[in-house]
Amino acid sequence: MKKYLFLFALTVLAAISPDSAHALNATLGGKLCQITLAMTGNIGRGIATLGIVFLGIGAFFGKVNWGLAIMVGVGVAAIFGAAAISTSFGGGACAT
Repeated sequence: MKKYLFLFALTVLAAISPDSAHALNATLGGKLCQITLAMTGNIGRGIATLGIVFLGIGAFFGKVNWGLAIMVGVGVAAIFGAAAISTSFGGGACAT
């Protein structure tokens, strides 16, 4: 119930003051872009590389199912390709 009340309040705020809604969108959008850039930047690449290396070692020794290793690889590819996919749909990208 509180979730719907919060959404209703945001809708009323957006209807009353479009400038406030635009400022909220810019602030929230900026934070989401920072998170996206951190996940797909050097830190994200390093973590993904280590994860794939450890999964590969575990798969070679029979501790990890090959299907799981392939799914993780596809998931990592989807994470790093998500920015390009959303840019092709939306036409914009995060500012660096």
